[in-house]
Amino acid sequence: MIQIKDLHKSFGKLDVLKGISLEIREGEIVSVIGPSGSGKSTLLRCMNYLEKPQSGSIAIDGTTYDFSRELDAKAVWELRRNSSMVFQNYNLFQHRTVLENIMDPLVHVKRMEKDDAGNRAMELLSQVGLEEKAYVYPRKLSGGQQQRVGIARAMAVDPKVILFDEPTSSLDPELVKEVLRVIKRLAEQKQTMVIVTHEMQFAKAISDKVVFIDEGRVQEEGSAEDIFENSRSERLKSFLEVINLDNL
Repeated sequence: MIQIKDLHKSFGKLDVLKGISLEIREGEIVSVIGPSGSGKSTLLRCMNYLEKPQSGSIAIDGTTYDFSRELDAKAVWELRRNSSMVFQNYNLFQHRTVLENIMDPLVHVKRMEKDDAGNRAMELLSQVGLEEKAYVYPRKLSGGQQQRVGIARAMAVDPKVILFDEPTSSLDPELVKEVLRVIKRLAEQKQTMVIVTHEMQFAKAISDKVVFIDEGRVQEEGSAEDIFENSRSERLKSFLEVINLDNL
């Protein structure tokens, strides 16, 4: 369904992605793990064209986006229509209500009439357990509630894949579970997802595939059991040991 080939991204002289290639099947949940600064978030941002790769390509359902040249506006719109992003820090419009935040992509991306968009937005809020917050402004919500609104907004365009950039990293520990429960429900619905996360136990429980990235390259990939129980590389083993110590 999604095929990433030889993706390169640099910032000045700093090479961040050094030839990432990855295949993601329809309905697959892929967790991306690795140390800070390894290129995980940059990979997601390139997949959504929030960062412009220097070279490589992404194919989604047979449509290939070639990054050796700059994408035109139509191609960017199509790519973002197919790959919604959920950000670390929510990225909600603070001057709009929760309902208006979710209606925005329905009106401007899916081009729905406002009444229809409002009805659909309420359905999505119900799915994340926040329909009673429809007319509240984001600043009145907890971090966990804001992130759930962000997930509902990402769901609004019926994307081929939802990209989660460390969706619980800005949350207090007691709010993490409510967001993970929503992601778990999406997984049960076979929504294709790529999740950059430091929540190793969650990644282990939910993932069809786990990808370990270090120094801008895919160092190892496989099932959760392969990665967490039978890892081959010494670098991955040492990373997991540090993560486990941090969680003690």
